[in-house]
Amino acid sequence: MITPDQIKTRARRYWDNQCALRAWVTGEDLFPLVIPLKRPSSARLLEDFAQVRRWLEALKAESKPHKGYGYTVEFTEIAHRQLGSQSLPRQIRFDTPEDLFRYIGRQREYARFQELVETLTAAQPALRDWIVRRPLKVLEHEAQWPRLLTVLDWFQAHPRPGRYLRQLDIAGVGSKFIEGHRALLKELLERVLPGEAIDQTAGGLAAHGFERRFGVSFEEPLIRFRLLDPRLLAGMRITDLSVPVSEFARLSLPCKRVYVTENKINGLSFPPLAGTIVIFGLGYGISSLKTVRWLRHLPLHYWGDIDTHGFAMLSQLRGFLNHVQSFLMDEGTLMAFKPLWGQEQENKRHTQGLTHLTPAETRLFERLRDDTLGTRVRLEQERIAYGYVLERLNIRGERTRS
Repeated sequence: MITPDQIKTRARRYWDNQCALRAWVTGEDLFPLVIPLKRPSSARLLEDFAQVRRWLEALKAESKPHKGYGYTVEFTEIAHRQLGSQSLPRQIRFDTPEDLFRYIGRQREYARFQELVETLTAAQPALRDWIVRRPLKVLEHEAQWPRLLTVLDWFQAHPRPGRYLRQLDIAGVGSKFIEGHRALLKELLERVLPGEAIDQTAGGLAAHGFERRFGVSFEEPLIRFRLLDPRLLAGMRITDLSVPVSEFARLSLPCKRVYVTENKINGLSFPPLAGTIVIFGLGYGISSLKTVRWLRHLPLHYWGDIDTHGFAMLSQLRGFLNHVQSFLMDEGTLMAFKPLWGQEQENKRHTQGLTHLTPAETRLFERLRDDTLGTRVRLEQERIAYGYVLERLNIRGERTRS
């Protein structure tokens, strides 16, 4: 036997799951809304007649005829063998949205929701589908809608502005507001802007996803590199540079070879080499090299730690620069410095297969992954003797005279 408190709990679900709000926007005929009801059995009626009567009185006391709003109880007459004719609930229902929302204490929010929907769809008709999907978001951001609509209007008038948020002169809206509402604005702009104003390849908010998606300038990650041959910038006594990725992609240096190394000190101490540069300190930002087209036409070498993570980084790089060769990431180097082995952190290990390694690299990676050589074996780049590095470079005839 359902109680008034249970009816209220079930009624609240229609607010929490947003069904009733969606129905108002779409015009769906959700009402009368029936609350499931189980009537007492004939045996229960006979055994607990007094309790059943109290239950009926409680239902009636909280119903619409008594309170002026809320649920309506529809009764039906049954014939009981011992008790005779009895009037029992056949159905409990909410006849209107107003009955439902007032009963659960949401009448103010419901009225405000209706006002907001009318305002939003009048200003931006394309938002109707979003409202149907996220009706409670409409209320959650009630106070922000005037500024949100202003931002939408501005981007419609200035698609892909190519300026920093700080430079956008939007009346009454500062850059901090946009920064603080990126996730919501992303959803809204995707519905009101034409397809050509949206970069569909930029998803999510990480790595300046909002800015890239809607053509807003942002602080790019820097590429740090050293010129191992000072003649590459003739007349300029600069060898250590950090530039935004887009500028690095536009460089036109007369170099003939490129090294990439994770370790910053290795990059700083890399020896002079004719016509060569070394890129270093990228870490997980190695994917930023994907946009540097001129790297595709030069011999490219990657020097990472000899562990599962290092080979994963090599495989990632080779996924978009397939000609890259590994440097000092072979079994001979690993065994030459066995006394200096460390252990790779368990949470940084790569245990899945790698698809962009050579057969020799794959064999070594699998031996490291499977702990064939020892537990979580790792040889960090900086543990390799500097003289050994020089010898390997000399073998290739690449080192210049100092």
